[in-house]
Amino acid sequence: MIRENKTKAKLRRGDTVFGLISLSADPLLAEWCGLVGFDFYMLDAEHGAITVSHAENITRACESVGITPLVRLGQFDPKLILKYLDVGMLGVMQPGLKNADEVRILVNAVRYPPRGTRGLGPSRANDFFIGQMLQADYVEFANQQMLVLPQFEEPEMFSELNAIVQIEGVDGICIGPRDLALAMGYPDGADHREVQDLIQEAIALARGARLAVGIPASTGELAQRQIQRGANIVLVSTHSLMQQGAKDFLNG
Repeated sequence: MIRENKTKAKLRRGDTVFGLISLSADPLLAEWCGLVGFDFYMLDAEHGAITVSHAENITRACESVGITPLVRLGQFDPKLILKYLDVGMLGVMQPGLKNADEVRILVNAVRYPPRGTRGLGPSRANDFFIGQMLQADYVEFANQQMLVLPQFEEPEMFSELNAIVQIEGVDGICIGPRDLALAMGYPDGADHREVQDLIQEAIALARGARLAVGIPASTGELAQRQIQRGANIVLVSTHSLMQQGAKDFLNG
Protein backbone atom coordinates (compact mmCIF):
# COMPACT_ATOMS: atom_id res chain seq x y z
CA MET A 1 0.00 0.00 0.00
CA ILE A 2 1.24 3.50 -0.78
CA ARG A 3 2.73 5.24 2.25
CA GLU A 4 2.27 8.79 3.48
CA ASN A 5 4.74 11.17 1.90
CA LYS A 6 6.36 12.47 5.09
CA THR A 7 8.60 14.83 3.14
CA LYS A 8 5.61 16.51 1.50
CA ALA A 9 3.86 16.72 4.87
CA LYS A 10 6.87 18.51 6.39
CA LEU A 11 7.01 20.97 3.49
CA ARG A 12 3.33 21.76 3.97
CA ARG A 13 4.06 22.55 7.61
CA GLY A 14 6.74 24.99 6.53
CA ASP A 15 9.71 22.82 7.53
CA THR A 16 12.96 22.39 5.63
CA VAL A 17 13.73 18.89 4.37
CA PHE A 18 17.08 17.23 3.70
CA GLY A 19 17.83 14.36 1.38
CA LEU A 20 20.32 12.37 -0.62
CA ILE A 21 20.49 12.16 -4.38
CA SER A 22 22.18 8.92 -5.29
CA LEU A 23 23.64 7.16 -8.32
CA SER A 24 23.66 3.85 -6.46
CA ALA A 25 21.29 0.96 -7.14
CA ASP A 26 22.05 -0.57 -3.72
CA PRO A 27 19.03 -0.63 -1.36
CA LEU A 28 21.37 -0.82 1.63
CA LEU A 29 22.53 2.74 1.04
CA ALA A 30 18.93 3.99 1.07
CA GLU A 31 18.33 2.13 4.32
CA TRP A 32 21.37 3.71 5.95
CA CYS A 33 20.28 7.19 4.87
CA GLY A 34 16.91 6.67 6.52
CA LEU A 35 18.48 5.38 9.71
CA VAL A 36 20.76 8.42 10.10
CA GLY A 37 17.82 10.81 9.75
CA PHE A 38 17.50 12.12 6.20
CA ASP A 39 13.98 12.97 5.04
CA PHE A 40 14.16 11.62 1.50
CA TYR A 41 16.25 9.45 -0.77
CA MET A 42 16.24 10.42 -4.44
CA LEU A 43 17.36 7.95 -7.07
CA ASP A 44 19.30 9.65 -9.83
CA ALA A 45 18.00 7.69 -12.80
CA GLU A 46 19.16 10.52 -15.07
CA HIS A 47 22.88 9.99 -14.54
CA GLY A 48 22.89 6.65 -12.71
CA ALA A 49 22.50 3.14 -14.15
CA ILE A 50 19.24 2.61 -12.28
CA THR A 51 16.29 0.59 -13.55
CA VAL A 52 12.70 0.25 -12.40
CA SER A 53 13.63 -3.11 -10.85
CA HIS A 54 16.32 -1.40 -8.77
CA ALA A 55 13.79 1.25 -7.76
CA GLU A 56 11.38 -1.39 -6.50
CA ASN A 57 13.88 -2.83 -4.03
CA ILE A 58 15.14 0.60 -3.02
CA THR A 59 11.55 1.64 -2.31
CA ARG A 60 11.17 -1.35 0.02
CA ALA A 61 14.32 -0.29 1.87
CA CYS A 62 13.05 3.29 2.18
CA GLU A 63 9.70 2.13 3.53
CA SER A 64 11.39 -0.03 6.16
CA VAL A 65 13.08 3.00 7.77
CA GLY A 66 10.56 5.77 7.03
CA ILE A 67 12.51 7.75 4.43
CA THR A 68 10.62 9.11 1.39
CA PRO A 69 11.58 7.48 -1.95
CA LEU A 70 11.83 9.94 -4.86
CA VAL A 71 13.31 9.70 -8.34
CA ARG A 72 14.95 11.99 -10.89
CA LEU A 73 14.34 10.78 -14.41
CA GLY A 74 16.49 11.69 -17.40
CA GLN A 75 13.90 10.71 -19.98
CA PHE A 76 10.67 12.68 -19.91
CA ASP A 77 8.13 9.96 -20.63
CA PRO A 78 4.79 9.62 -18.80
CA LYS A 79 4.84 5.85 -19.32
CA LEU A 80 8.26 5.60 -17.68
CA ILE A 81 7.11 7.84 -14.83
CA LEU A 82 4.16 5.47 -14.35
CA LYS A 83 6.49 2.49 -13.88
CA TYR A 84 8.50 4.20 -11.15
CA LEU A 85 5.38 5.37 -9.34
CA ASP A 86 3.80 1.93 -9.56
CA VAL A 87 6.68 0.39 -7.60
CA GLY A 88 6.11 2.94 -4.83
CA MET A 89 8.07 6.09 -5.61
CA LEU A 90 6.34 9.10 -4.03
CA GLY A 91 7.49 11.85 -6.33
CA VAL A 92 9.44 12.92 -9.38
CA MET A 93 12.08 15.55 -10.05
CA GLN A 94 12.09 16.03 -13.82
CA PRO A 95 14.90 17.82 -15.66
CA GLY A 96 14.86 18.89 -19.28
CA LEU A 97 11.47 20.60 -19.33
CA LYS A 98 11.29 23.70 -21.48
CA ASN A 99 7.89 25.29 -20.87
CA ALA A 100 4.67 25.33 -18.87
CA ASP A 101 2.93 22.92 -21.27
CA GLU A 102 5.53 20.23 -20.58
CA VAL A 103 5.20 20.82 -16.84
CA ARG A 104 1.43 20.29 -17.13
CA ILE A 105 2.11 16.95 -18.82
CA LEU A 106 4.38 16.04 -15.88
CA VAL A 107 1.70 16.98 -13.34
CA ASN A 108 -0.88 14.90 -15.19
CA ALA A 109 1.48 11.93 -15.43
CA VAL A 110 1.84 11.56 -11.66
CA ARG A 111 -1.83 11.83 -10.70
CA TYR A 112 -4.86 9.73 -11.43
CA PRO A 113 -8.05 11.13 -12.99
CA PRO A 114 -9.77 13.47 -12.46
CA ARG A 115 -6.61 15.33 -11.39
CA GLY A 116 -4.36 13.75 -14.00
CA THR A 117 -3.94 11.03 -16.59
CA ARG A 118 -1.93 8.37 -14.72
CA GLY A 119 -3.02 4.88 -15.71
CA LEU A 120 -4.43 2.60 -13.03
CA GLY A 121 -3.56 -1.08 -12.88
CA PRO A 122 -2.54 -3.67 -10.29
CA SER A 123 0.85 -2.68 -8.93
CA ARG A 124 2.95 -2.74 -5.82
CA ALA A 125 1.80 0.80 -4.98
CA ASN A 126 -1.83 -0.32 -4.60
CA ASP A 127 -1.16 -3.81 -3.18
CA PHE A 128 -2.11 -5.25 -6.57
CA PHE A 129 -5.77 -4.56 -5.66
CA ILE A 130 -5.68 -7.33 -3.06
CA GLY A 131 -4.97 -5.14 -0.01
CA GLN A 132 -7.33 -3.54 2.47
CA MET A 133 -7.72 -0.11 0.85
CA LEU A 134 -10.64 0.38 -1.52
CA GLN A 135 -9.68 1.45 -5.03
CA ALA A 136 -11.37 4.86 -4.82
CA ASP A 137 -9.69 5.56 -1.48
CA TYR A 138 -6.33 4.56 -2.90
CA VAL A 139 -6.71 6.87 -5.91
CA GLU A 140 -7.54 9.86 -3.73
CA PHE A 141 -4.76 9.10 -1.22
CA ALA A 142 -2.14 8.52 -3.93
CA ASN A 143 -2.99 11.80 -5.63
CA GLN A 144 -2.44 13.63 -2.35
CA GLN A 145 0.96 12.03 -1.69
CA MET A 146 2.73 12.72 -4.99
CA LEU A 147 5.50 15.33 -4.99
CA VAL A 148 6.04 17.08 -8.34
CA LEU A 149 9.29 18.99 -8.80
CA PRO A 150 10.22 20.28 -12.26
CA GLN A 151 13.91 21.12 -12.43
CA PHE A 152 15.16 24.57 -13.44
CA GLU A 153 18.53 24.21 -15.13
CA GLU A 154 18.25 26.10 -18.43
CA PRO A 155 18.02 29.91 -18.69
CA GLU A 156 15.34 29.63 -21.41
CA MET A 157 12.99 28.15 -18.84
CA PHE A 158 13.11 31.30 -16.70
CA SER A 159 10.66 33.16 -18.96
CA GLU A 160 8.19 30.31 -18.30
CA LEU A 161 8.69 30.14 -14.54
CA ASN A 162 5.99 32.65 -13.68
CA ALA A 163 3.46 30.44 -15.49
CA ILE A 164 4.96 27.21 -14.14
CA VAL A 165 4.68 28.17 -10.48
CA GLN A 166 0.97 28.90 -10.99
CA ILE A 167 0.19 25.39 -12.29
CA GLU A 168 -1.98 23.43 -9.88
CA GLY A 169 -0.19 20.29 -8.79
CA VAL A 170 3.35 21.66 -8.94
CA ASP A 171 4.82 21.41 -5.44
CA GLY A 172 8.05 23.25 -6.09
CA ILE A 173 11.03 23.65 -8.35
CA CYS A 174 14.50 22.17 -8.00
CA ILE A 175 17.41 24.25 -9.23
CA GLY A 176 20.38 22.62 -10.96
CA PRO A 177 23.21 25.17 -10.58
CA ARG A 178 25.85 23.21 -12.51
CA ASP A 179 23.77 22.66 -15.63
CA LEU A 180 22.33 26.16 -15.40
CA ALA A 181 25.82 27.64 -15.30
CA LEU A 182 26.95 25.43 -18.17
CA ALA A 183 23.96 26.51 -20.28
CA MET A 184 24.77 30.14 -19.49
CA GLY A 185 28.31 29.73 -20.81
CA TYR A 186 30.19 29.10 -17.56
CA PRO A 187 31.82 25.64 -17.68
CA ASP A 188 33.78 26.31 -14.48
CA GLY A 189 30.72 26.35 -12.21
CA ALA A 190 27.87 28.39 -10.79
CA ASP A 191 29.76 30.96 -8.69
CA HIS A 192 29.37 33.69 -11.30
CA ARG A 193 27.23 36.70 -10.38
CA GLU A 194 24.95 36.30 -13.39
CA VAL A 195 24.17 32.69 -12.50
CA GLN A 196 23.59 33.40 -8.83
CA ASP A 197 21.34 36.37 -9.64
CA LEU A 198 19.17 34.19 -11.88
CA ILE A 199 19.01 31.50 -9.17
CA GLN A 200 17.93 34.10 -6.61
CA GLU A 201 15.21 35.40 -8.94
CA ALA A 202 13.93 31.85 -9.45
CA ILE A 203 13.86 31.23 -5.69
CA ALA A 204 11.93 34.46 -5.12
CA LEU A 205 9.41 33.58 -7.85
CA ALA A 206 8.72 30.12 -6.46
CA ARG A 207 8.60 31.14 -2.82
CA GLY A 208 6.35 34.05 -3.72
CA ALA A 209 3.92 31.48 -5.12
CA ARG A 210 4.23 29.48 -1.87
CA LEU A 211 6.07 26.64 -3.54
CA ALA A 212 9.08 24.73 -2.29
CA VAL A 213 12.56 25.28 -3.69
CA GLY A 214 15.18 22.57 -3.89
CA ILE A 215 18.89 23.13 -4.40
CA PRO A 216 22.03 21.04 -3.83
CA ALA A 217 24.59 21.71 -1.11
CA SER A 218 27.77 19.71 -0.61
CA THR A 219 28.37 20.68 3.04
CA GLY A 220 26.32 21.65 6.08
CA GLU A 221 27.67 25.20 5.88
CA LEU A 222 26.56 25.55 2.26
CA ALA A 223 23.19 24.02 3.15
CA GLN A 224 22.60 26.77 5.71
CA ARG A 225 23.46 29.42 3.12
CA GLN A 226 20.92 27.96 0.71
CA ILE A 227 18.27 27.89 3.43
CA GLN A 228 18.99 31.52 4.28
CA ARG A 229 18.41 32.52 0.66
CA GLY A 230 15.02 30.76 0.58
CA ALA A 231 15.54 27.09 -0.27
CA ASN A 232 13.64 24.54 1.81
CA ILE A 233 14.60 21.30 0.03
CA VAL A 234 18.31 20.63 0.42
CA LEU A 235 19.95 17.83 -1.56
CA VAL A 236 23.41 16.40 -1.06
CA SER A 237 24.88 13.79 -3.35
CA THR A 238 26.13 10.57 -1.80
CA HIS A 239 29.58 11.12 -3.29
CA SER A 240 29.78 14.68 -1.87
CA LEU A 241 28.76 13.40 1.55
CA MET A 242 31.34 10.62 1.39
CA GLN A 243 34.04 13.04 0.25
CA GLN A 244 33.28 15.44 3.09
CA GLY A 245 33.18 12.63 5.64
CA ALA A 246 36.46 11.22 4.34
CA LYS A 247 38.17 14.60 4.60
CA ASP A 248 36.93 15.09 8.16
CA PHE A 249 38.06 11.59 9.14
CA LEU A 250 41.48 11.61 7.41
CA ASN A 251 42.31 15.13 8.60
CA GLY A 252 40.93 14.66 12.12
